[in-house]
Amino acid sequence: MDSALRLAKGYSSQVIYMIVLPFFFFAFCMLYNPFRIQEYYSFGGFTPGVHIVMLSCILLVWLILSRTVFYFLQREFALKWWQYVLWCLGEVLVASAFMALYTSLFRHEGNNYFGILATCLQFTAMTLVFPYVFLVMQQIIANKEEDIRNKDLLPEKNLVRFYDEHKRLKLTIAPSSVLYVKSEFNYLKIHYLSAGRVKEYTLRGSMKSLAESAPAQVLVRCQRSYFINPAHVKVLWKDKEGFIFADLDVPDLPSIPVSKQYYDSISALL
Repeated sequence: MDSALRLAKGYSSQVIYMIVLPFFFFAFCMLYNPFRIQEYYSFGGFTPGVHIVMLSCILLVWLILSRTVFYFLQREFALKWWQYVLWCLGEVLVASAFMALYTSLFRHEGNNYFGILATCLQFTAMTLVFPYVFLVMQQIIANKEEDIRNKDLLPEKNLVRFYDEHKRLKLTIAPSSVLYVKSEFNYLKIHYLSAGRVKEYTLRGSMKSLAESAPAQVLVRCQRSYFINPAHVKVLWKDKEGFIFADLDVPDLPSIPVSKQYYDSISALL
């Protein structure tokens, strides 16, 4: 629980939570009627299904807000698994609070908001525990499979490691698979080969930190915003204006600019 949190970094991984949790809540409540939730919401002149739809919409809106905040939070800070568990529990609690507000508008139970909250918390927590556990276990399995693939690829000491600005390990690649790295603002875009295809991985970091951590024989500075793997350089050439570029031995990749100050050091490695 105290280990570093490893979740997929793309926003789409958070969208899965936004969609799966409300859908599961609605389907489970309608199909299995947990804790007789349909009888509890038989009031206000509406069918229980209408109320459950509204509760699912409340959950959806809250998760969109919560998961968007979490997406940016995990990009900036090194979170632990126990912190993520607390975040999920907080999501359930806040969602239950909003559901209790909605429920109190129809049940008219006086000042019994906290009694309604306890009931809504029971409905929400006991129902959502299944998709939460499933999604977390799925991520843990994916992490284990990634670790096994990386371990079997090459001896660990030979892998190229890429760290973010918080010194967290984000990507490990075989030296022969690294093509080049481009800096854009506060982010590094790592271009590499995987199963014969060019892929890109973006992480928050600086060229200075990359220069300190990258193996000199694998990545060489060729321009202010570029590092290049000399093993993949096919040719160095100049255009009509005298600007120098490097073409890599992988089709359809753009030419990489090379500053004059780095030309001699790169050409010596070819």
